Amino acid sequence: MFDETGAQHLGVIHKTTQFPESPHDLIYSGPHFWIGTPIHKTPRATCRLNSDYDPVDLTSASSNYVARTNYLPQRINDRYHSYIPTLPWIPVDFPRAVRMGTVGYRSIHRELTGSAAERTLVSALIPPNAGHTHSCISTSFKDTYRLLDFHAICISLPMDFLVKTTGTRHVHGTLLRSFPLPDFEAQIRSLIHVRVLGLNCLTRYYAQLWNYTWDSRYRLDAWTNHDSRLRQDYFDRLDSLWVPGHALRTDLERRQALVEVDVLVSIVLGLSLDELISIYRIQFPVMQQYERDTWFDSNGRIVFTASKGLPGVGMPRTAIRDDTSYGLTTTSARQEDIALGWEDVCDLREGIVTRRVLDDTQPGGSIRRTIEYHAPFDRCDRESDYRIAWSEFERRLEQIAAIR
Repeated sequence: MFDETGAQHLGVIHKTTQFPESPHDLIYSGPHFWIGTPIHKTPRATCRLNSDYDPVDLTSASSNYVARTNYLPQRINDRYHSYIPTLPWIPVDFPRAVRMGTVGYRSIHRELTGSAAERTLVSALIPPNAGHTHSCISTSFKDTYRLLDFHAICISLPMDFLVKTTGTRHVHGTLLRSFPLPDFEAQIRSLIHVRVLGLNCLTRYYAQLWNYTWDSRYRLDAWTNHDSRLRQDYFDRLDSLWVPGHALRTDLERRQALVEVDVLVSIVLGLSLDELISIYRIQFPVMQQYERDTWFDSNGRIVFTASKGLPGVGMPRTAIRDDTSYGLTTTSARQEDIALGWEDVCDLREGIVTRRVLDDTQPGGSIRRTIEYHAPFDRCDRESDYRIAWSEFERRLEQIAAIR
């Protein structure tokens, strides 16, 4: 869409960092989103570098949340609309306002890749009317169900692997058109779509997408992992009308959904479990490094991570002497206003670590809030989770085939 320099010279957009009133005024940049995560980071009030973004805590974001934007439309008018590509399947005699590529939900990805990074293909779903800079590419579909199919492929590890093997630094239209997009059988499609929707439908601006693609089979689904930190009644409580509780917000639930999408997409593409695990082992060393050193508390919140893409998430590895924003409560003692690091608490078997933070990622100015990390803490094993999910999905699909 908008070249950041050229569009300003033309008077189409202007540089200003603020919270927009709605997605209509939001212009996405690459750091805004992550894998299946349209709300990943928000620019700081003063944003000059790509590093001037802070992760958004989805457990505290409201259903009306829209991240800060670094650019706003100069004015929503015919001139602005004239710089938005149109949809080829809508007749040209229709008004331009209904032919614009921004009228529906889209899959967006970062155009520039980093083959040495944790992930290469970074994609999320964005709501109608939102714009984006030229550093991103969004893809529209005439069929909304095919949009979800395509997006599931894009956020999966096998497709990331495919992009890695090209050695390209740019995911452009030519490469996109080479992506495999097989027909999904109805049963496996519902398993994939409910996870894609749970990951992306974080605010009311996705309600129409949820409501339109609703499938009653979502309620019959279940996690493949019986970890108590996952809402085991999550699928049972789903409904045809979107509510905030349908969104997957905790770190562990979101990770589990992505693991299961990896497995389901691999099955659709005809890969084997061994091939999926080999792809992960050989082509994703940074991701493996982060997985080995990311720890979750008993509520599924990240308490420590080595991920460089999540600055400020969780505790520092070692205590920072001047940072006395922590507290520790156990059955035997209570301490407040102390400096703590991950290495001080990693072996806790019970207790609560508290951390006071100044959160400037929400509209209305900075707010002070307290984050809690509930012991005990542990980490996940992606290869083991792949095996568990694969076995369970194979069992379910075989059961469905036998009924037929």
